[in-house]
Amino acid sequence: METLQFLQLYWWAVVSLLGALLVFLLFVQGGQTLIFSTASSDEQRNLLIGALGHKWELTFTTLVTFGGAAFASFPLFYSTSFGGAYWLWMSILFLFVLQAVSYEFRNKAANLLGTRTYDIFLFLNGVLGTILLGVAVGTLYSGGAYYMDKLNITDIQNTTISHWANGWMGLEAIAEPFNLLLGIVVFLAARTLGSLFAINELDTASQAGKELSARCRVQLK
Repeated sequence: METLQFLQLYWWAVVSLLGALLVFLLFVQGGQTLIFSTASSDEQRNLLIGALGHKWELTFTTLVTFGGAAFASFPLFYSTSFGGAYWLWMSILFLFVLQAVSYEFRNKAANLLGTRTYDIFLFLNGVLGTILLGVAVGTLYSGGAYYMDKLNITDIQNTTISHWANGWMGLEAIAEPFNLLLGIVVFLAARTLGSLFAINELDTASQAGKELSARCRVQLK
């Protein structure tokens, strides 16, 4: 029993560390929220997205690792929470897929949707992706709308251990004030980190880079 308790605490620490690292790496998403409000010209947008484009894989990889660690450590929780909150996690995944597609095709010659459409996709990933991630993480503390009964495994007619309590499949978590507040906090933290990253990485030798860096400093306030 003591060994089991130690392993539970150990894996919870690992999952928490990966979650914290994921939030830190959301500076990419935070930087994407500056595309329209801070970058005032196409040249500034290209500078900003060029700087972020070399880092976006880090966030995606950490998100997948976070999910893998949760599956390895707490498989029953993972299968119920991640599988039950289907629409919430699918929305997050879809937004991150939009991000990957946008970085890949934004500067392609004669791209199908146009550069501005991909900029909008990146902006949506930055805003909604961070908020929904915060909402999803908030359910780890506020709880999820599911039932669990391990005794069902002995019932031949119904061996399902856990099931979701409603048809919203995770979207009801957005209506929980605590979850939504945590989502907004994650968004603001990501935006702050994105501004700091832009200030440190932008080439201020050009006039566009100098102006954008100054705008990012204003955003920090």
